[in-house]
Amino acid sequence: MSEDKTEKRANTAMRFAFRVFINVGVVIFLTNYFGSFFVLGGGYQGIAVVGLTFTVLNMLIVPILNVLSLPIKFIAWMIAFILVNAAAIWLTVWFVASIGIMGVSLAIEGGIIGWIIVSVILGMGNWVVKAVVK
Repeated sequence: MSEDKTEKRANTAMRFAFRVFINVGVVIFLTNYFGSFFVLGGGYQGIAVVGLTFTVLNMLIVPILNVLSLPIKFIAWMIAFILVNAAAIWLTVWFVASIGIMGVSLAIEGGIIGWIIVSVILGMGNWVVKAVVK
């Protein structure tokens, strides 16, 4: 039982050390290759302090910021979802018009609202198909 706890602590410490190592590497990379944007003073001590600070903030603060930004991410995802499906619909309308089969036509009415509604419904339908076929 105590071996499990000791092993867990060792794994946690190793993960933390790895995060610090990676962040220090990123700080060194930014300092060396993007010094005109990332200006750091203090030599090795500055690199260590900034790398450790990035590590702690990424572990404690960034998850909270990710939760707080969920509404923005959801809105951006919805816009991308609608735009991708609208592009697919536009290509379909163009293709149906281009092949010129007598009596076959496709148009989206209702302006931007019509395009949004059709895009969302088409996207949801494709999502259901992917979920079922998976």
